[in-house]
Amino acid sequence: MSAGQIAVGIIGLGRSGWNIHAAGLRELPDRFRVVAVADPLEARRVEAATELGVTTYTEPRQLIADDRVELVVVATPSHTHVPIALIALQAGKHVVLEKPMAQRPEEIDLMAAVAESAGRVLTCFQNNRLEPSFLAVRQIIESGRIGEVVLVRRAIHRFARRADWQTLRSHGGGELSNKVSHYLDQLLLLIGDTPTSVSADLRHTVSAGDAEDHVKLTLRPEHGPVLEVESSATVALPQDSWFVVGTAGGIAGSQSTLRVRWFDPAALPALVLRTGAAEGREYGTDESIDWSEETVAVGPSRRTERYYRRLYATLREGADLFVTPASVRRQVEILTRARTRSGAPRERRSTISTTQELSAGLR
Repeated sequence: MSAGQIAVGIIGLGRSGWNIHAAGLRELPDRFRVVAVADPLEARRVEAATELGVTTYTEPRQLIADDRVELVVVATPSHTHVPIALIALQAGKHVVLEKPMAQRPEEIDLMAAVAESAGRVLTCFQNNRLEPSFLAVRQIIESGRIGEVVLVRRAIHRFARRADWQTLRSHGGGELSNKVSHYLDQLLLLIGDTPTSVSADLRHTVSAGDAEDHVKLTLRPEHGPVLEVESSATVALPQDSWFVVGTAGGIAGSQSTLRVRWFDPAALPALVLRTGAAEGREYGTDESIDWSEETVAVGPSRRTERYYRRLYATLREGADLFVTPASVRRQVEILTRARTRSGAPRERRSTISTTQELSAGLR
């Protein structure tokens, strides 16, 4: 270990632990070094030992007991996040939790209290706060050129029949925790801290298990635009992932390309209200609007690397924490309300085999 490097232990070497966290940390060798991993699957441990030269463990507690580890990354199935984080914090480790941070807001309160008592940093891997299309959308909105924003819709559309642990409610599965949490987190950053009502439609459609795989979530804040998240594995014809409506323009597009259209309201004459019969039995003003249009090519995403750069600045340089437990608590509270109001997901009528085995299931 070189001076200043942070020694990391990763618990869970599945898609997230290996493909995202381990891969991202390898891009920052001057700041982080993965020294230990834990996973119940031997093949994954061998791979990590060979490629990273790390110590491997089968159990989370073994890794947490490793005195070299300063930062623990928890990339295990959702229902295990809180107990593992509590053990790590009590052992004096800083902790990064994969999303969802928890299933209920009071669990975040408990972890935050333990972190404060231990004098350790607790954060959540909400790296989509650094996703380039989101940053571009927010910049366009804040510029004011599309006027007052009245609707923002985020769509995560695809058709995909899943049969893994994320289809099980007992494992913290479902669209709300594993997809919506990322995009709701983005949208909440657009409206600030304002009271918000929530409505939700959760359905279990084409996947195995019993968790929702089709979600329509609508938020109506006291101040600001209506927010919608559609996250569904049941869409054969996906729509734009971004759709923003403003009083002087709008935004639509994908995570790689955005289309912006706007006009200057000051260039239009004032409207004159006429209450009598419509002239020529026609409605409308027949005015001509001089629209401006732009296509924004969104750059490549290095959000994992950028997330860990910010965390390093917190742990070594005293910078403010990028993703605070309090900011994630608001998101989890809304997801909890959505579950409560909609009840269990509506069941599909067809039957899908669930014979696929779930190992100790690392992400």
